[in-house]
Amino acid sequence: MSDETPPVQQVKKKRPRLQKSELRVVFDTNALYVTSTSLGSASDLVRQEIVDLITTAKYPDLDILWYLPEVVRHERQYQMQTEALKLRSAINKIERLLGHNLALTDRVLLDHVATKIDDKETELGLRELKVDHSKVDWTTLIHAASYRLPPFNPGEKEKGFRDAIVAEAFMQLIAESPKTAKLCRLILVTSDELLTMAVNERTSGMANANVLPGIEELKGLINTLISDVDEDFIASLKPKAARLFFTSDKEKEELYSKENIRERLAEKFEAELSALPEGTAFRKNGTWFISPPNFARKEGKRIFWASRIAIEVESGSVTIERPSSVGSYLPVQSAIFGQQEPSWMKIHNLSPSILGSYNPLIVSSEPKVEVFNTYTPVLGPSETKVVTHKGRDVYQVLWSTEVTLAKELKKAVIEDITHIELTCQPV
Repeated sequence: MSDETPPVQQVKKKRPRLQKSELRVVFDTNALYVTSTSLGSASDLVRQEIVDLITTAKYPDLDILWYLPEVVRHERQYQMQTEALKLRSAINKIERLLGHNLALTDRVLLDHVATKIDDKETELGLRELKVDHSKVDWTTLIHAASYRLPPFNPGEKEKGFRDAIVAEAFMQLIAESPKTAKLCRLILVTSDELLTMAVNERTSGMANANVLPGIEELKGLINTLISDVDEDFIASLKPKAARLFFTSDKEKEELYSKENIRERLAEKFEAELSALPEGTAFRKNGTWFISPPNFARKEGKRIFWASRIAIEVESGSVTIERPSSVGSYLPVQSAIFGQQEPSWMKIHNLSPSILGSYNPLIVSSEPKVEVFNTYTPVLGPSETKVVTHKGRDVYQVLWSTEVTLAKELKKAVIEDITHIELTCQPV
């Protein structure tokens, strides 16, 4: 037997597996609402931009969990059921024409809507967020409803119960989630001002919970989390980026004016800017709104930003009225043009609940006119326009800048301009 001691095998220690960070995103109804500009959009659970975000947001170091509060799901289901039942008269006409019962009863239509939502939730990985009623402070909630405290709307009629339930669902999700921001971040996406106030008050002091007004801001946060940049660093640069892109049309050296963004957008998207929402016969484009820039990505010394432009849209029906007899006279308005007002003006203090996350920075103004009535013979049919839909047409400008060691931004360049979506809803 050998007296030599056998060598001790060295066992390599496994490196501890790093835990992936989580981002838990909760959608409110107004973040999901698909306007009924066509049958296709009315039958969808979420907007296409949200579908694209959910399906592409796959990252090695960040898990994103998507939540839909149960009350939000049922609100959307109610909207879709309402649209489905509008088809009843058309189905009845088809059945009479064919002499055949299609067996599409109201109950069948409503069941199909529920099934479609279930399938879409499964496809997108949306988790329904239920409220544990036993954990709701009903005394506080009832007091808030009685005295119209956020998220309840002030006024004679109490409104805001569904928003209050969304707030409860979000707070319960926070309670059962990790408390460290590096491990788990929780975001409520809503453009409702009162709901934002209510949730911000309850999450004050929490480093891991925030409210964002829209998908654009959510994308900016995700881009920051997956990039090798610090959130505070990006936050310090955002005001500088906003000033660099646009503050006023008077600042001709800002990127918006210097690069003729308005003219370039109008030329590139002439067809999109004149596209009619389903079921309408005319369209009028109004005020242009520019949102603050959001972080897109970082490549070396260059930081890429996304600035959105939302254009107010009105559309509706046109009625042609023919005169009862030739030679009739109708009053019309004539105008004498006076001095021109400035081509752009700044406006302030519009409610974010109306405009979402868009800052109302610019608005077109018309020349002064002096109007007087006269009479003119009717030579042909007259045209009456009625606004039936209102919404906004959204575009995005991708641009980049170099960042210096002193955190200054320079050498701004326009990278691309893209169309995001047109959304309109009945007024």
